[in-house]
Order: sequence, then C-alpha cells, then structure tokens
Amino acid sequence: MENEIPWGKIQYYLIHSDEKPDEELQQWLQKSDYNRKLWGEVKLTYLISGELPREFEPDQKVAWSKIENRIAAKQRRVRLNPVFLKVAASILLFFVGGLAGYYLMQHQEVQYAEVFSPYGHKTKVVLPDQSVVWLNGNSSLKYATNFEHSRDVQLTGEALLQVTKDPGNVFRLRSGDVKVEVYGTKFNFKHYSNDQNAEVALIEGSVGLFNRDKLLTKMTPGQVANLNPETNKLEVSSENMDMIVSWSTDELVVENQSFGEVLKYLERWYGVEFHYDKSIDLQQRLSFKVKTESLPELLSTIGYLTSIKYRIEGKNVELSK
Repeated sequence: MENEIPWGKIQYYLIHSDEKPDEELQQWLQKSDYNRKLWGEVKLTYLISGELPREFEPDQKVAWSKIENRIAAKQRRVRLNPVFLKVAASILLFFVGGLAGYYLMQHQEVQYAEVFSPYGHKTKVVLPDQSVVWLNGNSSLKYATNFEHSRDVQLTGEALLQVTKDPGNVFRLRSGDVKVEVYGTKFNFKHYSNDQNAEVALIEGSVGLFNRDKLLTKMTPGQVANLNPETNKLEVSSENMDMIVSWSTDELVVENQSFGEVLKYLERWYGVEFHYDKSIDLQQRLSFKVKTESLPELLSTIGYLTSIKYRIEGKNVELSK
C-alpha cells in the first residue's frame, strides 16, 4: 500500500519517547496531514490507556471507556458516594488533560536550521548554546533551533568546533554512523561524503568516539583518530594540530601530505575541481604553506616541484604531465 502505516515503528517510538523518530517514520509523517493526525491520536491514546496500538485506528473513546471501567471497579470495591465520584472524575479529567497537554508540548515537532558553506568559503555558525562552529568549504551543518532537551548536530564535511560546557546536556555530533560525544572542548571533525575515513582531532578537553552507537575510544588533547565506519578500523595518533586546523585561519599548512590529499585541500580552499589522468602520481608527498598566493601562483610552484602542468577553465583545473 502507498500509505501503509508503520505500526512496528509507531510502537517502538511510543515506548522510547525520548528518541527521535528515524528517517522511515519521519517520511511517513511528511506524506500527509492524516498521518500526522493519526500519530498525534495514537500518542494521546497510549498516554491515556497505557496500551500499545496494534493495526487499528486509534479510538480515544475506547481509551476513556477503559478509564471509566477502572473507576467503576473501584466504586464496587470501595463503595464511594456519588458526590465524591464526581469530584474524583473531575480531578482525573483535569490531571489527564493537563498531562496530555504537557506531553504534547514536550513532543512538538522540532524545528531545524541547516547551514551550508560553499566551496572556497569558511562559514561561522553560533549555536543556541553559544557553541561556535567554523565550517570549511563544501560542508553542511544541521541542528535544532532549541537546545533545551538535546544538543545533537549533524555534520557533513569539515568543521572546527568550540563547544560550550554543559554537563547536564551532552553535545553530540553525528555524521552517518559516526558519533562524537563532547564534554566541553575544542576539536576538528572531517568526514566528507566521498571520504573513506572520518577524522577527529582533539585540541582541548575530552571527547568519546562512537561507531554505530558503540564507544570505540575516549580521546585526550593532541590525539587524532581516523575511523573507517564500514570496517570499524580505528587508528589513533599524535599529530600537528596547527596543520590540521590551519584551514580555519588565513593560512593552509601542508606537511608531508600525499598529492591526492593536497588536491582535496585545494579544492575546498579555492573552490575549484581538479581533473587528471593516470599519469599523475597521487602518492607523491608535498609540504608547503598557502596564505595569500593565488591559485595560478600555487599551481606554478607545485608544477616546479612535480613537473605537473595545469590549465584553469573557470572552476575546473586540468592537470597533466
């Protein structure tokens, strides 16, 4: 069926109300007003009756009937007078109505903001908790506009983050299956859609690195973790932090990097795309600093070091021997 109701998902997220609905349930909710209304009624029915829905249309009258039956059973056992029952029923209605209203207020649809930093640009983002994020070129950040209940952000690309410390509300960065739990710190994270590995470089504080919600390691300042999310292979080493975060300043530092990695840096730095054939040695190691040089000046320098020729056509750069 085109609009088949995902009852299994609905039951799961009724029980685990603190978790955000996954992509499948969110897509179903976005399909129609009927789906969103059904979801709201199911939640209210579950709140009132305490019973999980099966494959049926939620009926709030049935839920109220269950409550009335329970009251009637207590009447037979305790033999309360009618005046007291009316007062009790009024209190129950007030309590359930207030609780349902509170529940629905707490689970209103979360509003998100998304920021994209184009090629050749660096973008500063100040989050609701005053944490500061610098996005590198071709990077995007998605986050809730209110951090009252959770501080989860989603990142594709590269960013330097200075996270405000809040022990009662852990900051979490997600990129696919990779998750970083942050305990008030400064770190660099890199994981573009075409990157095989995710890289975390810790400058200050402490972070925990997870893959598929399993803790792999807790990092200390000066460490760089490279994780392959597919194979779960993790390598942790000590690296030059100035080189890793230099992109966030006006200077790009490359130290003993492969030519293939250098080209990725330069694409984001200058906002271009490189094209080359098999004659180009991408494993050759290079070291240099870029501050005010134009792209032609830098490519001329690289050409002197590697005997590589270049041709620039708009945003495309062709390399050849």
